Amino acid sequence: MVRLGKENMSRAKRFFCFEKFCLLLLPVLIFIWSASPLLGAGDPKPATILVSALNMRSGPGSHNPPIATLRKGNRVQVLSYEGEWVRIFFEDQTGFIINRERFLRIDEPGQAPADELKTAESPTGSTDNLNRALEISREKVASFSKDEMAVINALDDTEKTLDGVRRKVARLYTELKAVEFRIRELEGQYREIEKRAEVNEKYVAGRLAALYKLSWLGKFHVLASADSMFDFFSSKRALEQILAHDDAMLVQLSRDKAEMQALLARLVTTKNEKRTTAADLSNRIETMNAEQARRESLLAEIRGKKSLQMAAIESLKASARALDQTVEAFKTEPIPAALPLPMVAEKPFAALKGLLMMPVKGKIISFFGPYKDSQFKVTHFQSGINIKADRGEPIRAVYNGRTLFSSWFKGFGNMLIIDHGDHYYSVYAHLEEQFKNKGDPVEAGEVIATVGDTGSMTGAGLHFEIRHHGKPMNPLGWIKKG
Repeated sequence: MVRLGKENMSRAKRFFCFEKFCLLLLPVLIFIWSASPLLGAGDPKPATILVSALNMRSGPGSHNPPIATLRKGNRVQVLSYEGEWVRIFFEDQTGFIINRERFLRIDEPGQAPADELKTAESPTGSTDNLNRALEISREKVASFSKDEMAVINALDDTEKTLDGVRRKVARLYTELKAVEFRIRELEGQYREIEKRAEVNEKYVAGRLAALYKLSWLGKFHVLASADSMFDFFSSKRALEQILAHDDAMLVQLSRDKAEMQALLARLVTTKNEKRTTAADLSNRIETMNAEQARRESLLAEIRGKKSLQMAAIESLKASARALDQTVEAFKTEPIPAALPLPMVAEKPFAALKGLLMMPVKGKIISFFGPYKDSQFKVTHFQSGINIKADRGEPIRAVYNGRTLFSSWFKGFGNMLIIDHGDHYYSVYAHLEEQFKNKGDPVEAGEVIATVGDTGSMTGAGLHFEIRHHGKPMNPLGWIKKG
């Protein structure tokens, strides 16, 4: 009995020790369990688009421009939350979409969709591939932070502002030249009237002196001194003509003086206008120089930092995709009936392959097609050719057509797109000045723009493309050799 009692006491002690250990371990287990979802809170979460079309924008807010259109069923990675917007990763680019349940379904950890569950259950090792793809995506996203994309967007904003200031400076310079011409014209008119007034003034002064002397005799005595009636009437008629001429000269002199006063007032007003325009021009030039310096600083910063260069490359890719979508939209865009028809050519565009003129005088520095970036060991695709040329060099249309687009385009600067019929288009980008507006007809060889560096990171030149049904084609296959 004693032995049995001791064994029971020993078992009770062991039980209480185990229970004490469990009570000590319980808070740790609770902490680990509660912290486990937090450990993965910063990881990208897979999500599915639920609507037929949803714009992905460059920043949080509907005022930011769309950079891609998501379709129903597209899979994206949610990176962070920005109020009612979420930052996502989709097809090698980041952007923002609105966070609404009817637009987006975010899969919480452990709630993978059915198609991913099937993949995980398959014996082909697809899970490892998916994990590797997600890891690569995370690395890409990590290299393009919001700050770096802000630098790229700031460069585009600066370029756009600089282009607007340049245009204003050009307009003010033209206005100043016109004002200077008007001043020279008014000064010439004033000098002519002044000379005429001096001559008339001398004549009137002489006639006044003569009349003063005549007053000593009187009008009757002058007429009475005639030897005959014929002389009397001749003298009377001559005197009346002289007096009428004198009166006309006095009236003309008065008009000249009034006109000189009016011209002098206009001259003063025009000179004040010139002074104001010159001051405005000077201020605009200072602003332009400041924006130019900011642009150069941003470009130097981008060229000096690998992550910024990669972000710039991705931004250019996004711009190229946006251009694809813009040209694709032309297929369904109706042509307003009020627009003039383009000139009818002797041959269709397709018949002139290898016969088109070069759009600008310069040197081709990059070619159409895929190319490898030796610095970053990645392959890109060039949808046209880049022609290095002097700023201000005239750019000519390669064929007759109608202007479909004439405005600023992110990544391409000032851009023109011309429709040549049968779904053939030519694209001209990085322009300084555009001489065509949307809807304007264009003739082959007509100067449509000048070379600039808007939207370019490599200096002045022309980016030129030829597309058919929206698909880019090698321009060198269309341009005449030599």
